[in-house]
Amino acid sequence: MKELFFLSCAEISEGGGIYKYGLDKSGKLKKIDYLPCSKPMYAVISKKRLHVLLRSPFRSSVYSGYFSCKIDFSDCTEIKNTLGKCACHLAVDKDVYIVNYLKGNIVKNCDTSVAHSGKGINLKRQDMPHTHFVAFSPDKKYVLCCDLGLDTIFVYDRNLKEISSVEVPQGYGVRHLVFSDDGKNIYAVNELVPSVSAFTYSDGKAKYLNTVKLDCENENSTAAAIRLDEGKLYVSVRGEDAVYVLNADGVNLKLNTKIGCGGQSPRDIDVVDNYLICTNENSDNVTVIDKSNFKIIDEISVKNPLCVAVCG
Repeated sequence: MKELFFLSCAEISEGGGIYKYGLDKSGKLKKIDYLPCSKPMYAVISKKRLHVLLRSPFRSSVYSGYFSCKIDFSDCTEIKNTLGKCACHLAVDKDVYIVNYLKGNIVKNCDTSVAHSGKGINLKRQDMPHTHFVAFSPDKKYVLCCDLGLDTIFVYDRNLKEISSVEVPQGYGVRHLVFSDDGKNIYAVNELVPSVSAFTYSDGKAKYLNTVKLDCENENSTAAAIRLDEGKLYVSVRGEDAVYVLNADGVNLKLNTKIGCGGQSPRDIDVVDNYLICTNENSDNVTVIDKSNFKIIDEISVKNPLCVAVCG
């Protein structure tokens, strides 16, 4: 049985915290445990520990916080300051890298910070840098950061020295990315103009090739998460309340189908075995969708679910 952790970005009094569920082979979810905490934003699992970002846990500061615990919710560390506001993504191995959306910076181990500067052409959403995602390169030599405000993917070494950068089309707002299985390509989802951009990648340098727009009906739709599984890209799009599926053959991308997410504003998604997991932020629910026929297998209620982290 796989263990899934759902982050409810609400106050504890409203049910906020981290919910631990088991996912069985039939796609059914069963609640295992709950860790109360206020407004968790994002979490990843590394070496059987859950690493968590909190929106604003400090009484005397608007900055965000970071802590970790074992996957059974024991051995919680103290909450550290992330050196920025609205921490929204992190990557962890022996070091912890965090991005703060409203500070426009990337932070290593809550003590070293590099801030971006500038703005994009969509001044309503790109009036300043907005770092939104951080991940390791496949060989763990480099750290990649998506800046939605600057339409740019930055590549750093492990000490946050900039190695290279690459841009998506202006105003598209690059948000998250995934690597191809062989590590030779990057697929990045753009939030402001829902689309996927393809790049080649080698030893810390990416080259932009093309962008495929998603066929959105709502002009206010915004894309969120992207995942790769068995040659298919899955992209959640808020406003459309759907997950788009694209075939990915190297850098050749082709739109396959569009799946209803069973809720409103799918913030995060992940593929677990034969199922697609959707956290629907505005409808307070999480859905389990069968990949083979796109039918909803199960649904649970979670207040403002922002993230799913998978263990096992």
